[in-house]
Amino acid sequence: MLFSLLVAMPNLSFAQSDVAKENKAQAEQKRETIKDRIETKKEEMRQETASRTETIKNSVQEKKQSITNRMEERVNQFTEKLKERYEAAAKRLETLALRIESRIAKLKIANIDVSEAEELLAKAKTKIATAKASIALIGASETKDSTDTASSTANILKNSFGKTKTQITKAKEELKDAHAALVDVISSLKPGQNKLEKENQTRTSTTTTTTTNE
Repeated sequence: MLFSLLVAMPNLSFAQSDVAKENKAQAEQKRETIKDRIETKKEEMRQETASRTETIKNSVQEKKQSITNRMEERVNQFTEKLKERYEAAAKRLETLALRIESRIAKLKIANIDVSEAEELLAKAKTKIATAKASIALIGASETKDSTDTASSTANILKNSFGKTKTQITKAKEELKDAHAALVDVISSLKPGQNKLEKENQTRTSTTTTTTTNE
């Protein structure tokens, strides 16, 4: 029996060793499983954080774009109304120029020298045309790309409005110059107009006297 125990002991030792190895392997596998779970959880948290950050970023971008769009709309409305006013002013100047031209023609038929007035009127017409060209450029904005961000769109809008303000000032001054030029034409016609009126009065007086004598 002692012999049997001696023979069995090595087998028992080997069995215990195998169990230890198996336990160690199981523990290692368990650690790897836990490690994988931790890494998976970390990755999920990273993705969730990235998604949340992107959502917030998009929301902020949308708000900025909305504000920029409203600002652009107000600027466009202001510019269009002002442009319409200036176009109407230019139209009135053209109408006045036509009336002055008609008056010049009448004085010319009466053999009154209107050469100065004709020269001044030609200059005034040129000034009106220049003002109209400047008015047409009011509101001409930079081209925006569909991929532009709210920030880049805002910068484009800011630069564009700066140019528009400059163009508005330019057109306004040119309208004033054109109006002043027409006033100069009218002033140059006054002596001839006065002369024509006196001649008409004289003819009327002569006609009346002749009729009375008869």
